[in-house]
Amino acid sequence: MLLGVAGMIGSGKTTLSRALAERFGMQLALESVDDENPWLGKFYAGPEGMKAFGLHLQLHFLATRFASMRKMRGIGGSWVLDRTWYEDAEIFARGLFEQGYMSPDEWQLYQRLYGELLHAPAARPPRLLIYLHGPLDTILERIATRGRPKERDADPAYFAALHERYERWVGSFRKCRLLKLDVRDYDLIADPSAAEQIAALVRRELEGEIPQTELWPAEHRRARGALEPR
Repeated sequence: MLLGVAGMIGSGKTTLSRALAERFGMQLALESVDDENPWLGKFYAGPEGMKAFGLHLQLHFLATRFASMRKMRGIGGSWVLDRTWYEDAEIFARGLFEQGYMSPDEWQLYQRLYGELLHAPAARPPRLLIYLHGPLDTILERIATRGRPKERDADPAYFAALHERYERWVGSFRKCRLLKLDVRDYDLIADPSAAEQIAALVRRELEGEIPQTELWPAEHRRARGALEPR
């Protein structure tokens, strides 16, 4: 079984993914940091670099994501996934196209490859996608107080465009069952006990499908570890 956790920067995806993995005794796949991406430096060298290497960058992310998914499927078992392959393509790659960093021909090529990869066994849809959402001002406030330095220094206009793309994306998402959670209702950093409420909602959506593992000792759940995709 695979549970996907989606949402833009500052929504609390990683915190929720960790909490659900521990709560349900599932394995955890964290979003890749991908320090070995050879295209990042070239892409961020300036506007010309962004136009020249936007496609290369997104193809690298796509290949890395699907390699991680194939590894997870090979290991087997139940997983909680921090960010999905859908977001890589349908939000971030699309964003580069909409900003002019991918040409129409490059975007068409990317979409063709992505569409073919969706037929691969590794891309079987999650049993449930948990989507964290909230007003832009709430997200910006959390980024300002909890985000990484690069996130806090980013142009708010970038986050406004990202927020709009996420809302547009989730409005037409039909690939699997969807559970939407308002981040104003659940703040796992301020109140870790909120994980119990969210776990109950997930169980209700997937009644009978999640193993009864809550009675496992916490040490046993932590020993299962986490997979950080590379």
